Amino acid sequence: MDKHRITGQLKQLLRSGYSIDDVRNMALGPRALVEQAILDYQAQREKQAQSQRTLSHQASFAMYLGTR
Repeated sequence: MDKHRITGQLKQLLRSGYSIDDVRNMALGPRALVEQAILDYQAQREKQAQSQRTLSHQASFAMYLGTR
């Protein structure tokens, strides 16, 4: 399998609820590739969480302004 396919499968497993340790233990590819996929997934999740926090703060501020 090529790098792109393995990375995609690993990220899909993480999105579907498998833990990082489970994905590491499945050994679907070279260790370095598995670790890189995990790091990419974690970075993507952090970016999404930051976006959600920003939207939540904006909504809270808008609601505050609406009550004034």
